[in-house]
Amino acid sequence: MRVALVADTFSVEKGTGIARYSREMLAGLTSKGLHVEAIAPKPPNLPLGMAINHALKMPYLVRSKADHLDLIHATSPITALAFPLLSKPRVVTYWDLVSLLCDNTSSASHTRFFAPLFLRIGKFADAIIASSSQTKEEMIAHLGIPGDKITVINPGIAEMFRPMNVDSRDEFVIGYVGALNRRKGIDYLLRALHALQDKQLKLPVKLVLCGAKDVEYRALVRLATDLRVDEHVEFRGFVAGEGLVRAYNSFDLFVLPSEWEGFGFPILEAQRCGVPVIIREDAHIPPEVSMCCLKATSEQDMADKIYQLLMDESLRQTIIEQGFEYSQQFTWERTVQETLKVYEEAMS
Repeated sequence: MRVALVADTFSVEKGTGIARYSREMLAGLTSKGLHVEAIAPKPPNLPLGMAINHALKMPYLVRSKADHLDLIHATSPITALAFPLLSKPRVVTYWDLVSLLCDNTSSASHTRFFAPLFLRIGKFADAIIASSSQTKEEMIAHLGIPGDKITVINPGIAEMFRPMNVDSRDEFVIGYVGALNRRKGIDYLLRALHALQDKQLKLPVKLVLCGAKDVEYRALVRLATDLRVDEHVEFRGFVAGEGLVRAYNSFDLFVLPSEWEGFGFPILEAQRCGVPVIIREDAHIPPEVSMCCLKATSEQDMADKIYQLLMDESLRQTIIEQGFEYSQQFTWERTVQETLKVYEEAMS
């Protein structure tokens, strides 16, 4: 089978979940004997270069290669804009409807503006993969796509995420991995840290934020200073590869304060490394990902749960064991095998 895999990038150094998915699918499908054409044209160095890439350059390249392929798989709806021009079997993976449904999204303005249009590209697909049950339900409710056209296939977690021995230290480390934008709720976490320090003044604790220092970085630094927790906060910047595995293992607990996640890779990655996880109870995170997390109802409750996990060794070990065992089922081998079944159905 000759398959085109269309993506924004196959570089895991970009740090996004879709980039990891694209890279793992490329390797996994190739290992199964498929001839995989990786299509990820570089955006032109122009204003709105990414938009030009999606709307013009990428569709042209996909269409020019289609005659020599058996199936085209777009790894996200925005990379599937060539689908109306194709007659070959078409598969697209949906991650979330954040740009359409989330008011506090950090998506680019042109992405939010065109979301009602490009998210409906699935109507031109022969089969659709949803990364979670949450995304499938949203697609049925808000895009009008029939449920029998959508298959839920959870992505895997790389085998490199594993428990490691770490050096002893004199303070507790609370960790976060991800973008530093509004939707991720870092301000919520900083206020929870303030509540924790206000109540437990002598607790030796540090919050380590691993994420690229993008547009929200300076505002978060100012907030940490205003809350008088800046001495307890480290902005470590973007971390990848084995450095990311070591970072997870250096955490006593992991907190994802995000409002909305299409999947939530960091939750399962932390659990694979034997780290307990806290999220917000009102967060829009797929149930199959958030199942073994502690859930906080407010900033104060998050502070209380952080303290409880740090002080109660029995509870801590229970949450670690549950998360570690549950996270083992998310493998790339399983993801690739289930994707191959979707390809067969699309071609039939």
